[in-house]
Amino acid sequence: MEAQQRMLGGRYTLLDVLGRGGMAVVWRARDEVLGRLVAVKLLAGRYAGDAQSRARIRDEARAAAALSHPHIAQIYDYGEAFDGGRLTPYVVMELVHGVTLQQRVRNGGLEPREICTIGAQVASALAAAHADGLVHRDVKPGNVMVTPDGAKVVDFGLAATAGPVEPDDELLGTPAYLAPERVIGGAVEPASDVYALGVLLYRLLTGESPWTTDSTTQMLTAHVYVEPTPLPQLTGVPPAVVDLVNRCLRKEPAERPSAAEAARVLASGRQPAESRPGRLRTMLLVGVVAVAVALAAHAWLALPADTPRGPSAPAAVLPSPAPAKPRPSLKPVDARPQPSVPASSATAATTATTASPPKKRKPAAPAKPRPKPSPKGRTFTSAGGSVTARCIDDHRAELLSWKPTKPYEVERVNAGPTLAVAVVFRHTTSRIRMTVTCVAGTPNLMTRPA
Repeated sequence: MEAQQRMLGGRYTLLDVLGRGGMAVVWRARDEVLGRLVAVKLLAGRYAGDAQSRARIRDEARAAAALSHPHIAQIYDYGEAFDGGRLTPYVVMELVHGVTLQQRVRNGGLEPREICTIGAQVASALAAAHADGLVHRDVKPGNVMVTPDGAKVVDFGLAATAGPVEPDDELLGTPAYLAPERVIGGAVEPASDVYALGVLLYRLLTGESPWTTDSTTQMLTAHVYVEPTPLPQLTGVPPAVVDLVNRCLRKEPAERPSAAEAARVLASGRQPAESRPGRLRTMLLVGVVAVAVALAAHAWLALPADTPRGPSAPAAVLPSPAPAKPRPSLKPVDARPQPSVPASSATAATTATTASPPKKRKPAAPAKPRPKPSPKGRTFTSAGGSVTARCIDDHRAELLSWKPTKPYEVERVNAGPTLAVAVVFRHTTSRIRMTVTCVAGTPNLMTRPA
């Protein structure tokens, strides 16, 4: 059946595809009842028949439909219809005419004022969600639409109610933007969205990540253990905004600003101080905006396209001064071949060689092989009990045993192997969570009240 003839729920005629992802497809469609164009998100492939995926897209609709904000894409309807011979859930959304922030950056660098304006609008949208007890959990450039009338936060597919998580919950989100507490299985809290906003702003202002990593597992480890390179003072960026970004990236959730505070600071920094009016103009543009959603899927531990490297990286808006401290790096300890020199660099190197022959270098010592993880593991203790864990590779941990200390009892266990294994010990109203992660093949413990 042709796309123009496909209809869902006897109401929505599918016209053409706006975007595809691993889990869903977004269509431009026509609402035959109200006579308007909309965007329809349909689960794709095996996910259409998966109960968990169906529940997630339904929860997305419920979460986003409860929000009313000029910088959050509206949800109009949810339904299930037979499509291609099987029951398929779908979400009907506001059609957003614009591009994703990721696409906007690829088309050319943003000026600091534009970054502050977009950042303020995203922060205000997050503040509205947080006020309703919802956490987005996947803030990134691909989930921000840029329109002539302002930014829109989309895709609440991973949104969750603030509160504790189960030890066996999946780690969902985009690695480059995951807050430390998310990686180690901490509670769902608004501060995690603020952390992701800080990463987003840092990348927009500098064109690079706050950390130097070579893999997804190294990125996850950096979030938990490595301090980010502080954002330097940039021309055209108010000091208050620089300070805000650095505070957003703090490891402890309680030390980060709220989304509402971030919105206020960014709104005040969207214009140079000398031309800023005495009273800030309202950042939120109220009205119904018809805009185009071109994204479809939820990312699950996969480096997104908005983590560019090399020539595809977004150009930095302004030259970044050299940081006072060296960038933290999680380079592997084993030797790696150096990247080839571009043609222009090779020419310069040849010229330098002609003027002054290079000194002979001693051959580098071969890298020492890494010791294999011990099958016995490592034992940790807390007031609630003890756990023994081992690393089955550089970044995946596995619990070998766990034992409560009286009067505590074992409440929940996630033995792995996974990036973060955990045990929750409980005694009356007291809960102690012991989480073990692996860094370079060595188990590390984090203990906190559950």
